[in-house]
Amino acid sequence: MDFVILANAWQDGLRNPTSKHHVAEELARQGHRVLWINGAGMRTPSVAAGQDRSRILVKLKQALSGIQAAAPSIHVIAPLIVPLPGRAAVRRLNAGVYALCARVAARRLGLVEPALINFLPMVPDFQRRWPWRKVYYCVDRWDAFDTYDTGLMLRLDEDCCRSADLVITTSLMLTERARSYGARVEEIPHGVNHPHFARALDAVERPADMPAGPVVGFIGLISEWVDQALLVRLARAHPAAAVVLIGKADVDTAVLAAEPNIHLLGPRPFARLPEYLAHCRVGIIPFVVNELTRAVNPIKLREMLAAGCPVVSTALPEVGRYTEGVDVAASDAEFVARVGERLQAPLADGERRALSGSVAGETWERKVERLLVLVTGAA
Repeated sequence: MDFVILANAWQDGLRNPTSKHHVAEELARQGHRVLWINGAGMRTPSVAAGQDRSRILVKLKQALSGIQAAAPSIHVIAPLIVPLPGRAAVRRLNAGVYALCARVAARRLGLVEPALINFLPMVPDFQRRWPWRKVYYCVDRWDAFDTYDTGLMLRLDEDCCRSADLVITTSLMLTERARSYGARVEEIPHGVNHPHFARALDAVERPADMPAGPVVGFIGLISEWVDQALLVRLARAHPAAAVVLIGKADVDTAVLAAEPNIHLLGPRPFARLPEYLAHCRVGIIPFVVNELTRAVNPIKLREMLAAGCPVVSTALPEVGRYTEGVDVAASDAEFVARVGERLQAPLADGERRALSGSVAGETWERKVERLLVLVTGAA
């Protein structure tokens, strides 16, 4: 089959792929052609913000680049749209731009009746008018982000659910929500590149920027959902351990940087993440528990487990569906205590290998195979 995927910018996932990138790459690996459309922003940019100005310039350059070959069987286009998501007329205009650009690019690439996989709720008109199979792939509670318009996101998400032939969700909460709209819904939790992360089980040299001693590791975006107060409490309770945070931050992290045993390493390439996880005694998911995170299915959970790294998490429902090698804490005090227990009793090599094997069947290959069966059967 051929596919058109509407998602965030392809270039944003080159160093550390998102779930959308994993799905697209696996579709291509299994022999399907993919046209990726860099999607609309979820908020109105601020001209006064330097980062937003830089992004506008990048998007202009990408739009002028035409159809770009991004990977084997994957091509990318970046239609030039108006970044004013709160205005209905602008959303309709953007939907028309997407439709025109997608049809022209698909024709030039020789795609035949491509199925649409839409990861973004911003342009339901584009999805509704797509002439072939249309799938809304819902991975987040869009209305629960602090930076987005709650009422608008509620309406757009519902519209996308109702107009899709099939809705794919990644958590139980998202599944129940989509079904309340009368949509045909199937749940496919995120996968893992198991062979890649299982490299952590071999003799891997300790990265030069990894602090000495026992390590508590976190990998992911440091954003509004990361409980910084909990991380400070954790670091102070275990001063002999290094709390290592790997990932970009889009919030102020001064309170974390002030702690002597919290190490903000910044982002590291996806290819190198197993090197870091190999030297973590325990991985953590220190998320604030709220409407946003209750719907989250953390990709990093399976990646840490595949690396043979036990995990301590706050009380996220999707993490609670795992038992082997996973401790779910009901309170901050329990979180700190559970991490302490893991630090005191590191897993032996055989135990790490067994833990890795527990998620060996949750690969992106199997997730996409399931997706293909469902899309083929969509009306």
